[in-house]
Amino acid sequence: MTEDKFRTIYQNYYQLVRKVIYSILNDADFSEDICQEVFLLFCKKADTLEEKYYKQWLMVTARRKAIDFCRRSYQIHEVTASIPETEENLKDSDSIWISSRNYAEITTEEEIMHKLEVGELIDELLEEFKRKNTDWYEILKRSILRDEKSEDIARALGISVESLRAKKHRIRVWIHKHYKDKFKDV
Repeated sequence: MTEDKFRTIYQNYYQLVRKVIYSILNDADFSEDICQEVFLLFCKKADTLEEKYYKQWLMVTARRKAIDFCRRSYQIHEVTASIPETEENLKDSDSIWISSRNYAEITTEEEIMHKLEVGELIDELLEEFKRKNTDWYEILKRSILRDEKSEDIARALGISVESLRAKKHRIRVWIHKHYKDKFKDV
């Protein structure tokens, strides 16, 4: 694909792709990042696509990339808060973070302590599952620690993706039932 042709396609579909992504993420900066990923992937795959399917491919890929981003960021997603540079803000050397879980401002030190507590709780959960239910342990280990896709986990365990989803749901229900109070503290 020539640079001029790519530039024309980019100009024609950029706003549409960004709009599709923004409709899922509701964040302009992340939408821009994902949009760039989509067009980079398109640049690599364009020669294998028919021209009449460019728009559909871009829209579907944009939607899937945005959903993938949401899935990855669901576990723990933090961004630095943009704070206007005033004299008052410059006096405080601690950076401020916003956690997507509680939307509260906390200092970096508190955030590190929170991450350690969550890590300890996850370790405790994994150890309990290792003793009580090896299938659940394997699912959590592959999902959380290795960040594997559901299809890969299901294939490795010899079950269908639907069965894996059902097991993940049962795991979430069990964790909520037995660890609800501990997660409130963290």
